[in-house]
Amino acid sequence: MKGNEIFIIGAALLAAILLFKGQASSSAPGSIPFISPFLGMLGKAETKAIQTLGSNIETLQSVKESNLGIAQNILDQERSLADVKISQIQTELDKTQSFISQEQKVPAGSTFGINASGKSLLNKFDKEFAFFQTAWTGEKGPLSGKSLFPDKYVPFNEATRAAFAQRARYESAQENIQTANELVFRQQGEIDRLQEEYQTRYGGLSRYG
Repeated sequence: MKGNEIFIIGAALLAAILLFKGQASSSAPGSIPFISPFLGMLGKAETKAIQTLGSNIETLQSVKESNLGIAQNILDQERSLADVKISQIQTELDKTQSFISQEQKVPAGSTFGINASGKSLLNKFDKEFAFFQTAWTGEKGPLSGKSLFPDKYVPFNEATRAAFAQRARYESAQENIQTANELVFRQQGEIDRLQEEYQTRYGGLSRYG
């Protein structure tokens, strides 16, 4: 290529560049033919994104409301289960307290001032009575006139046995009351635990949020 042809082509390119710069500075980007289509596509994309976001928010709200409805149903079922458990334990607690009330009415009986339990005295009486039924000949009078103890007169008769039996029953009642009171403590504690568990674990919808 000759030197004058290169010069002419260079001049033409320089003129084209200067013309393009002048148009770019004096015109909005949208007026440039090869940029305008991309701006239109960008605007459509923005519009679609806004519409999609709005749709997603509505969907999320709908899902949340649906989940809260399901959660409320679960809470209602859990409340029902807790109520059933509490009701069952309360029934047992009422029975225990009624049992305690009955045991507290048991009379004390008597040991005739002997420092021994009613049960041990009753066993002694029955053992002695079984022996004397065959060994007592009656030469010293009726068996009912004999004393159960040689150093303390305790009539060897059915009234004495009844007193010992009543004392043994009273002592058993006191043991039953102590055991039942411990059961009451556990039963009431379980009711309180279930109430607290429902309030802390199932008492609101926040855990489903």
